[in-house]
Amino acid sequence: MTAFIVVFFSCFGVYLAALHPALAPYRDAGEMSASAFTLGVSHPTSYPLYILLGRLCDAVPLGNPAYRLGLLSAVGAALACAVVYHATARRWGMLAGSGAALLLGLNGTLWSVALVSEMYTLWLLGAAVLLALALSLRERYSLRVWLGFCLAYGLCLTNRLDILLWAPGLLWLALAGTEEPRAPVWASLCFLVFPALLLMTDKNALLLALIVGTALWRYRGPDRPRWAAWSAVFAAAGLALYAFLPLRSARGPWLDWNHPLEPANLVESLLRSRYGGTLDLLSKSYAKGSLFLENMVLYGRHLWVNFSAAGLALALAGSASCARRDSRRWLGMAAAYWWSGPVFLLMANMPPNPHAAAIVEPHYLASDLVLVFWAAEGLSLFAFRPALAAVALLAAVPLYKGRWATSSRRSHFFTYDYAKNVLMSIPPGAALAAKKDVQLYTLWHYQTAQGWRPDARVVAQGLAGSEWYKAGWRRRDPSLFLLPLRTADEWKTFSGVDAPAFATLDADLADGVPRRPWGLVWALSPRPADAQPSVELMARRGDYSYEDQPDFFTSDLVDNYAGAAYSRGTALYALKDARGAAAALRESWSMHWLYPEPAVFLGFIAFSAKDFRQAYRYYFLGAAAAERLLGLARDYRVLPDVTDAFRRSCAEDLAQLGVVSERLGDIDGAKSFYQRSMALYPLAQAHYNYAVLFWGKDWGVVERELAEVLRLEPANAQARKFLEQAKARR
Repeated sequence: MTAFIVVFFSCFGVYLAALHPALAPYRDAGEMSASAFTLGVSHPTSYPLYILLGRLCDAVPLGNPAYRLGLLSAVGAALACAVVYHATARRWGMLAGSGAALLLGLNGTLWSVALVSEMYTLWLLGAAVLLALALSLRERYSLRVWLGFCLAYGLCLTNRLDILLWAPGLLWLALAGTEEPRAPVWASLCFLVFPALLLMTDKNALLLALIVGTALWRYRGPDRPRWAAWSAVFAAAGLALYAFLPLRSARGPWLDWNHPLEPANLVESLLRSRYGGTLDLLSKSYAKGSLFLENMVLYGRHLWVNFSAAGLALALAGSASCARRDSRRWLGMAAAYWWSGPVFLLMANMPPNPHAAAIVEPHYLASDLVLVFWAAEGLSLFAFRPALAAVALLAAVPLYKGRWATSSRRSHFFTYDYAKNVLMSIPPGAALAAKKDVQLYTLWHYQTAQGWRPDARVVAQGLAGSEWYKAGWRRRDPSLFLLPLRTADEWKTFSGVDAPAFATLDADLADGVPRRPWGLVWALSPRPADAQPSVELMARRGDYSYEDQPDFFTSDLVDNYAGAAYSRGTALYALKDARGAAAALRESWSMHWLYPEPAVFLGFIAFSAKDFRQAYRYYFLGAAAAERLLGLARDYRVLPDVTDAFRRSCAEDLAQLGVVSERLGDIDGAKSFYQRSMALYPLAQAHYNYAVLFWGKDWGVVERELAEVLRLEPANAQARKFLEQAKARR
């Protein structure tokens, strides 16, 4: 017990020292905090265990609400490490347990979720407890331990349902005391047949069939019906926490996602039906299984960074030893790894871009946990001194790689400053639409948990058409009439509310919606002078460099500041303030170098001032950034319409470079830029400019290019006139 306490406090101390002082910019962190503070119903599967524990933590008078939830995550992560130490040390010795605790505790992914108000560390703690119980049942079956295992499993499922992926392997591990001659049959079903059926049919109920079939197949004790009934009762007792959802929904909480008081909605929430049963709806845009290899490459990089060659070698040695000594134990653990690792990535089917990778990354931890147990067993194969050296290496590698420098968030005030800047910039009673998770949920958190600007009506654009969301707003503010906020007319209706209307820069505004920049928001409609905002806040602390941030979500907030500075620059130029516009554009560009628009606009300003050399420099850098973004879009398997937008933007920048090259007398350079532009995208202006270069020199090229201009723009009268002249001269 002493060693357990030492491991817990050692890990907790590391996480505590690195903890965010305010809300962490993480995908659902703000929503989880708002739900915990208000006892709300979060997005499916609603996570009642985490929400209730979070509410208890919020009652502790220590720090701000986000910090308290961060402490809950840090405690969950430290407890998971301590459980892993205890489970491995009692089987393979103190050094093996120490190595396992180090591998897990210094895992960069675990460290990152140990600092945020999310349910992941509680999920990992539950997984560690379940695996430890399954190993104990493998060594000595006891009905009391088994029923405790069922109760714990049901309770873990009220935090995250994806722990079900471990069930076939853990059941194989926990049940029956003798070796099964039919193990190859079960292995083929578990490892091949059922994953293939899931991929082909997209029916998640197949996993339940495998789970129930495995339990009934493996149990060899007396009175199977009675055993099955008691097992179901204890599992249901744990799952009973889901009753919180309809009970709380009946009280009309601040957040009542999908209104699970209705039985059909409750089932829909538990099965994530509106998400297609997937990790994220984005995956539905790609053919099933088409992104598996890209995801496995990302997972491989994760293993290399977090386990190092030493850790992976130990895990491989431990896995081989486990297969040799106890093939049944190996098969159960391998099944848990297979389903929570490769099969999960196959079904998740997420593109390999930074946003999707940030969503998927925490789910690596379940399969990591199996590898950690195998690594502990691998350490047990060495004599004392080599094992001690291996443990020292496992501790040194993360430190050598700068894990502390990349993981510490002690001075991270990005969400605090973002919410303060946004909420203090808008007038009393304003309506504010936001869309992206971090931006929206950050505002939710600071409104509900910390009481900032309760008069402001922060509207979720993506939910504005949902009946349950509109019903919630009718309870809080009947004067706010919500529409889906997709078309220009719907946005104009929103702009016509009694108070001034705004939108954050992440909102998806339809074309034709009047807007003007105001700090980190758009002002959507003109109002009388006394109703206008009186401040324009963009104060910030820390390093606001998009490319240098340690996580995607912080970079995304930085991108909002870069976009705001760019919008201010374009507005100043429209007011004839070229110097102020250039300063704002350079500020924008300094925050996000792979943001072509500021460079291109600076090029336009220089071109308008007839400073063609400076214009060339800016356009060249803007085109280089655009080409880099286009390459990343291909690498990240971005959807075709988004890739086409990148391609068109890059082609326009290259075409403008051609124009500037002409002004500088570099005709060959101009030809090259126009050719590159035309190869990227069928841009009429590039073809027209290219034709002009050959006027009087090669009438065949002129005719061909002007004909292409008319194909792309049939109403282009100038191209038609010159084409007729070219034909006549030829």
